[in-house]
Amino acid sequence: MTGLGEKGKEAEATSPAGQAMALLMRPVRHLVNNLSMVLTANLDSAVPRLPEGEVVTRQVTRARDAALEYDQVTRGFLALGREEGIRPAPAARVLQDLLPLLTLAAGGPVELQVLGKAVIERRSPALEGALILAASGAAGLPPGPRPAIRLNGARLSLPWPLPPEALAALEGLGALLEPEGQGMAVTLPSG
Repeated sequence: MTGLGEKGKEAEATSPAGQAMALLMRPVRHLVNNLSMVLTANLDSAVPRLPEGEVVTRQVTRARDAALEYDQVTRGFLALGREEGIRPAPAARVLQDLLPLLTLAAGGPVELQVLGKAVIERRSPALEGALILAASGAAGLPPGPRPAIRLNGARLSLPWPLPPEALAALEGLGALLEPEGQGMAVTLPSG
């Protein structure tokens, strides 16, 4: 959080740097996607050809794993800069795709348990932003793995208190919020 008031947020969005970021978002996203694809494809192709147990094999495998993590986090982050759009999407896929960013926002590893299927209204990037804000509520927990979040159909159970910004963002999307234990159950709008 930058701590900016409404006027500060407006000024930031209309500043030359903010305008430049908006202008460059699409070409930067394209370059990052190309880099990720080239890195992961070449590393995936190289690993099986390397001698098992060798130092270089372990190094290339670690590089491939880091490239995959980079790809997931960067694609998710850059997707937050897309123009808004609404489409139906499987809830589990939305959460799986967002998990690397939820983990960063939560300040520690987050496990997702999927118990049922549902199609939700994916209002991007507002939905992703609201879920990241919701995950940030776990950042105040003691270090270590966070309690698992559960997705049962369109109902997402977050076992920690949600920040006010997250509650407002989720309500703005039409989600139903219900207190559940120490946290909140969020029923996402159906798609």
